[in-house]
Amino acid sequence: MNHSEPAQPIRTTRARRGAKGPQSSSTTSVTLSWTPATYDGARLHATAAAAEIKLTRELDHGTSRTWICSGHAEFDWIAALCSARCSEVVLTARLGDNLAGKHIVLELAELLTFRLTATQPLIRVFFLPTPGAAPAIRHHHA
Repeated sequence: MNHSEPAQPIRTTRARRGAKGPQSSSTTSVTLSWTPATYDGARLHATAAAAEIKLTRELDHGTSRTWICSGHAEFDWIAALCSARCSEVVLTARLGDNLAGKHIVLELAELLTFRLTATQPLIRVFFLPTPGAAPAIRHHHA
């Protein structure tokens, strides 16, 4: 064994296949909605109108790791979100069993946590079932 070469992790075909899940897609879409906060005198309160955009991102490792606003590629959605001084941010995705997509959406939530530290909004993530998917069976034990 040559000790000058760094050890490389071994990844099996099964591990790579399991990361994406059986029904994965090459693109992940998420609906990002937020409730902007406004200052009324000395108090901060949430406005009634929430804003909403749809973001997409490629799952492939060779492509950009940038979330793009659907229909508005040049729109700086992070700057808009920061300037809105959000009180709440909600990420909603319909990904089924796509584990890689879910992981990327959770990375987005983490990114928003760091980018929105000034206002510290409540950040929620919802994974909804894909249309036509059978409902999950849950067993409750007493």
